[in-house]
Amino acid sequence: MAKAKIQNYLDHGASFLYKPDSFKIDLDSARSNFEKAFILSHTISDGNPKYKCLVYYGELFFEENNYPKAIETLQKVIPFYQKTKQYKKEADLWKMLGKRLFWQSPRNFKSFDEAIICFDKAAPLYKKLGRLEDFAYIIKYKADAHLNQGRLDLAEKGLFQALGIYKKIGYKKLQFTYDLLADVYRLKGDLGKSLYYSLACVKTMEETQELSNAPDFYEQLAIAYKDLGKHDLSIELLTKAIAILKSREEMDYTNLYSFTDLLSKELIQTKKPKQALKEVQNIIKQYPPQKNTDKAIIYGSLAYCYNKNNETKRAEAKFIEMINLYEESNSPMYIIDLSKAYFEFGKFYEEHKNYDKAKVNFQKSLDFSSGIVELSQVKEANLYLFKIDSAKGNYITAIKYFQKYKNLNDSIFNEKKNKQIEELQILYGLEKKEKEFSALKSNMNAEKEKTIKAQSTIKFGICVVAFLLVSIVLFWISYQEKKKNNFLLINQKNEIDNKNEALQKLVIEKESLMQEIHHRVKNNLQIVMSLLNSQSSTLKNKEAFDAIQKSQHRLYAISLLHKKLYRTDIVREIEMENYINELLHNFRDTFDMQNIIFEVDLDPLLLDEAQAVSVGLILNESITNAIKYGFPENQKGTILINMKSLENFKIKLQIKDNGIGFPKDFDVSETLGINLISGLAQQLDGGVSFFNDNGAVVEIQFIKNNISQK
Repeated sequence: MAKAKIQNYLDHGASFLYKPDSFKIDLDSARSNFEKAFILSHTISDGNPKYKCLVYYGELFFEENNYPKAIETLQKVIPFYQKTKQYKKEADLWKMLGKRLFWQSPRNFKSFDEAIICFDKAAPLYKKLGRLEDFAYIIKYKADAHLNQGRLDLAEKGLFQALGIYKKIGYKKLQFTYDLLADVYRLKGDLGKSLYYSLACVKTMEETQELSNAPDFYEQLAIAYKDLGKHDLSIELLTKAIAILKSREEMDYTNLYSFTDLLSKELIQTKKPKQALKEVQNIIKQYPPQKNTDKAIIYGSLAYCYNKNNETKRAEAKFIEMINLYEESNSPMYIIDLSKAYFEFGKFYEEHKNYDKAKVNFQKSLDFSSGIVELSQVKEANLYLFKIDSAKGNYITAIKYFQKYKNLNDSIFNEKKNKQIEELQILYGLEKKEKEFSALKSNMNAEKEKTIKAQSTIKFGICVVAFLLVSIVLFWISYQEKKKNNFLLINQKNEIDNKNEALQKLVIEKESLMQEIHHRVKNNLQIVMSLLNSQSSTLKNKEAFDAIQKSQHRLYAISLLHKKLYRTDIVREIEMENYINELLHNFRDTFDMQNIIFEVDLDPLLLDEAQAVSVGLILNESITNAIKYGFPENQKGTILINMKSLENFKIKLQIKDNGIGFPKDFDVSETLGINLISGLAQQLDGGVSFFNDNGAVVEIQFIKNNISQK
């Protein structure tokens, strides 16, 4: 009954919390309901409702833009989910934290780094749970954060990883990943790939009929066409995107102004400056901008249009207003727009031969981190600076600017990329209209040539016919040769595909056999443990009982390892944090642990099966000795397990208690357990130390095996 009331309060509070606009009256109503639920949650023994209330409190603080308090509140929930092994809820909480930090206002590079840390916490949990769609979603979000930081190579790598997982599980809504890839390649200056992924994005969106982001995706494709000089196609798509925005009940004003800005510039490219100015003025009249950043966008549009309509002074005034508004925003997330604003202002002054002001603005447009500004803009800015310094007689700096321009131009428009662009244009019918026009023009020229050359000699006609026959023969020979080569290539490809398929089957069979082996070893070890348990129940000799109990613990450590190995796809890797926690859980079940507590401080490490066995047995012996001899007469104490990564692939494992410690005349060769620890350390190719430090300390250092090379 109490749980139902708590849930009712939480649902009622959430209905206020998640309204589209975060008004104070709604947030106060949400808080009132959450407080009632939180108070009621303390009357029941189940801790889940209490921590669920804290999650809602965290969301409430986020809505109030109190990020420190929100994070502090949610950090109280994570240990509970970890302790109770609610890994799905823990992963969802890390994902929520990451997304909140990603969209933190004002957005900055530090918040992106903090978001990435949260995504890195969520990703392995989703992967471990087999939730591959959630895993890919987190990888994509992390790549988006890298993209916003200008770390384009990391963004590209992450997006392809997410794309591979999505395709593997048959996920269809790939347009969001394609859209981000188009952004990455546009910023890298690879216009062919940018066009490819823009087209793939729109095609996938239309196939899946997920049209909520249609305006953004049409704009992305419009930019790709613009970069390739296809201004008519760009105008068509921008007009379509703006119409969709206007038809929606909730208007995205920033997108409306951005799309209009791009449309006006494309109209000017097609020699329609008056129409461009009219489009901008109509938008301002119908949808007056309110935010400073929105005003900056539309002022830039006006400045560009005024300049092309020969209203120079009005253009300069609007450029200055635009720059001031972007600079006053003081937000790192508008630096791309600010860079473009400086660039456009520089072009304006260069056009009107005010070279000093032009140079200042072009240099400011370049004063941003690599990966943030499009390479095509950087290239053009260097070309303008070359022209300005050449005109002013500064030839040394002019040559430097030209070299930068030439290097960038070569990297963006090399022969291979030009070929890719041409192939894409043919593939998607981008040149259909051009070819039709060209064919019509050719026919007209041919008719004209026939009229002019009607009186040409028969000899010239024979030469032409002969030339055509030779061309046809050569073309036929070339066609047959290509056909033959294509046939051979197809056969080779089929043969390679068949071999790859056979190899893949062998790999799957090998993995299945390995898992079966580990399963059977685990079962056999459990049988032996059961026999030892049966034997121990009949023993009255304490030494014999202790020996059998130690053997049981050793066998459990090995059995647990094989249990994990046959349940994982990567049969050679053991996640040590989880493995050690399960070992400690077994100790709590076996011994009377009321007087002893465990503390763990573990780095997230993966070891191969051989090293994991040795580490598990070392832990087993060390902890058993500490429990039996370190705390006489039920003395209270703590056992600390510390496992850390060091430099040069070294790992330090330390088992420390605050008990009575080793005796002063302690001899490491006296006991089987100590000898076993020393022998296991040698198997790890490491060293072991036994010493006292406010209790007994066992410390082993060894070098981690490289799993990927085994």
